[in-house]
Amino acid sequence: MNIGIFTNIYLPVISGVVTIIENYRRELEKQGHKVYIFAAKQPGYKDENPRVFRFKSIDLNYKISYPLPIISSPRISRTIKKINLDIAHTQHFFVCGQIAWYYAKKFNIPLVFTQHTRYEYYTHYIPYLPKEISKPLALSLRAFYANSCDAVIAPTEDIKNSLLKYKVKTPIFIFPSGIDLERFSQTDDEAIREKYNIAKDKIVLLTVSRLAQEKNISFLLKSFKKISLKNPNIYFIIVGDGPSKKELEVESNKLGLKDKVIFTGGLNWQEIPSFYKVADIFLFSSFSEVQPTVITEAMAAGLPIVAIKASGIKDAVIDGENGILTPNNIDEFTQAVIKLINNEELKEVFSRKAKKIANNFSSKRATEKLIGLYNKLITEKKKTRKPNNKSFTSFRDKFNF
Repeated sequence: MNIGIFTNIYLPVISGVVTIIENYRRELEKQGHKVYIFAAKQPGYKDENPRVFRFKSIDLNYKISYPLPIISSPRISRTIKKINLDIAHTQHFFVCGQIAWYYAKKFNIPLVFTQHTRYEYYTHYIPYLPKEISKPLALSLRAFYANSCDAVIAPTEDIKNSLLKYKVKTPIFIFPSGIDLERFSQTDDEAIREKYNIAKDKIVLLTVSRLAQEKNISFLLKSFKKISLKNPNIYFIIVGDGPSKKELEVESNKLGLKDKVIFTGGLNWQEIPSFYKVADIFLFSSFSEVQPTVITEAMAAGLPIVAIKASGIKDAVIDGENGILTPNNIDEFTQAVIKLINNEELKEVFSRKAKKIANNFSSKRATEKLIGLYNKLITEKKKTRKPNNKSFTSFRDKFNF
């Protein structure tokens, strides 16, 4: 198959969506398929992969920390026609979602949409609109777009229910996103401890996240302050970058945690597994997740999890088996972390169970399901193929863009 993946964000950006795309791309290519990535141009970045095609992009210089693609590109239109795509798979309903829709209709191929994002938690990125307007607007536009596709992929049951609530009639398939399990079972933590001057007898807490408002990292800093007062023999590593990084560093310093909290900044994806290896417990406080790959990665590395109970988290973390889920309460969260720190036997039980559960999220298994869906849609499209006179302009007008 010739598979086109359309995405607003791609390398060198490090995010859950990019990780999922790369896991699928590598596994699809292992199985003999050709994957073409269509994404926004990143200034100063050169792709090593010859099957990556970049749209000209625009940096809004707003709250989004990556450029967005400019929709029109005669050059890419000619490229897509030449490579003869069998299917278009978009990772977003906005911007690249419109692009994928246009080319799917133009070349009469199936269109798949994966909902990676809980858009209702990202409405603060929409300027000039209050949340009471922007939230239902975003969800309604998502539903409208989903109903123009041939299939929708929901990583969890909660996301499927959310789509159904907004009257999505397109067939919805629940496909948990997969990870490369081997990356997290063969790592070395010595270089990390040496780099950040962390002695072997020190306890390390870890989170891996984009540093942005919706990720709720401030909650973790406040909790860690309480944890460190109970046990000074402890460090907290925050892996990731984003628009809130400077603000969080200032908050960390005000809390008196400058020597105990390590902000790594953005890292190459090959570096991240070693941070899971060095850690003792993985912390997570976001409400905005669909199915956070970092949780699955942490489990594959054998880390017990302490997280706020929220949609997307409870699909992977079983409270009392491979981690502890708490309400959105700093004191209860803190107590859960301290409980694990003080109970080595419980940590080991959670670690073994975490690895076992992570096996259900292998990229090989996830990709085989995806290939099955692709083949089904391609076959159905060939049976019902008819000339399509819809234009991108009419689609854009419906969205009032």
